[in-house]
Amino acid sequence: MEFATRPAQVEAMIGRMRAAGLPFAWFTADEEFGQNPGLREYLETEGISYVMAVPKNTRFTDAAGREVIFGHLPPRLAPNAWQRRACGIGTKGFRACDWALIASADPEHQYMIRRSLDDGELACYHCWNPRHEGFGELVRVAGTRWPVEECFGAGKNEAGLDHYQVRLYHAWYRHITLSMLALAFLAAVRRTAKKGCHSLWTTSGT
Repeated sequence: MEFATRPAQVEAMIGRMRAAGLPFAWFTADEEFGQNPGLREYLETEGISYVMAVPKNTRFTDAAGREVIFGHLPPRLAPNAWQRRACGIGTKGFRACDWALIASADPEHQYMIRRSLDDGELACYHCWNPRHEGFGELVRVAGTRWPVEECFGAGKNEAGLDHYQVRLYHAWYRHITLSMLALAFLAAVRRTAKKGCHSLWTTSGT
């Protein structure tokens, strides 16, 4: 295995998924990937729409042709520029935040700001939206990162996803695969139990 940066690994994984015919409509990621121009160029060349977080000091050109900095925008936005929307359901209910959508000089590129209802913390997103999907769809895509991160957390806590002490790739791959299988089993058992169907998942003599 030759060294590859994390964005390069992402490109390789996307290439394998597309070669296998796995359908997906969006790509989303955190700031590490959102601020990588090479990855953004790759996704746009491949025609893959994305919603990626970017740092607050990111500069872009708005629809009026002015260069603006994300972090300087919120105080200048009108109150009606913000919309309260939920981007999924978490352990404590719907994840509602205030969101603002900002057009850019390029109609295929849009920018979003998310403001926490609890402490006003801001998060910024760069969206490549060539299909011109609606505001709600962009918010939904941005919110899909949370359940993925919760799955990683559950895998570490419940199935030992990060409890490996190996040096070889094959050993690491086997550990990760078994941990993910164990987590899938636990998720199925939990769903079955919540439905009240206790006849499944039995073994001989129990």
